Amino acid sequence: MYRRSVRSLGSVKRMEVFEQFAAIHEDHGEWNPTDYAVHLTRRERGMAIWFSLCVYGTDAYRAVVDAGIAIAERAGEMITASEHLAMVRPPGLSIVLFRRIGWTDEEYAPWSTRLLAEQVGFVTPTKWLGETVSLFAFLHPETTEAMVAEILATMG
Repeated sequence: MYRRSVRSLGSVKRMEVFEQFAAIHEDHGEWNPTDYAVHLTRRERGMAIWFSLCVYGTDAYRAVVDAGIAIAERAGEMITASEHLAMVRPPGLSIVLFRRIGWTDEEYAPWSTRLLAEQVGFVTPTKWLGETVSLFAFLHPETTEAMVAEILATMG
C-alpha cells in the first residue's frame, strides 16, 4: 500500500487511522493478494475523481451534490406525509432512512428484489439499530420526485 513518510500537520492522526485499518489484514493465518491490489492504493482510487473534476469542474460536482440533497429532503417530506411510512432519522446529505409501518424484517428483501427486477429502482434494505429499514441513497442528479413517488407507492 502507498504510504507517505512525511509527517505534516495532521499526518500523525492519519497514520493512526491507517494502522487501525491495516490491522484487519494481520493475524489471519493466510495472505490474500487481493488485499494489496494496486487499485486499492490512494493514488489509484483518486484518479477517477481527479479526472472527473478536471473534465466537469467543481461547479458540476456542486450541482450534483445539491441535487442529491434536494431530492433527499423532498423524499423525506413525502415519507413524512405518508400514512404507511415513517422516517427513521432526518435525511443526511443524499441518504434517507425510512420504514414501512407494519412490515417485518422479512418483507423488505422481496420488495427490494421486485423493484430491481421490474427496473423501478434499486432501493436496498439495511439495518439501523437492529431494525430492518429501507435506504434511499440518491446519486443520480436527474432523479425526480415522480420516481421517488413511484417507489414509495410500491410500499402501499
